[in-house]
Amino acid sequence: MNTVISISDVFQSPQSLHCAQKIKEWIDGNTFFTKQHLIWNIGVTNAENLLKIEAIIRQDMTCKHWRYWGNDSFKDAMETIRKLNKSPNVIKSPHNDYSSKGSYVFVYKTLIPQDSRLFHTLHA
Repeated sequence: MNTVISISDVFQSPQSLHCAQKIKEWIDGNTFFTKQHLIWNIGVTNAENLLKIEAIIRQDMTCKHWRYWGNDSFKDAMETIRKLNKSPNVIKSPHNDYSSKGSYVFVYKTLIPQDSRLFHTLHA
């Protein structure tokens, strides 16, 4: 039996832990009421698409907050998203761009889309 474990599999990057903590603190600081039908959307993208996504999101009148953070690598960005997805008021953004293997994590707060399952669950 040949088992190989890299150090990155055992230890998580301190950068991703620090970034996830900073984002969590920012989300908690900008969440006033949980019953206001607003949800946090998170995603990952590269530097080229970040400004395009920001322009699309900021044009939406229901967008309340927008911010992004840079990570060292795509793996760190995905680890950050994995940690934040455990929160009950955070979902993945439809503007995600996993295929670009970017290292930027963006977060914004907007209304829950009416065509989502979450909206129908809350209003059932």
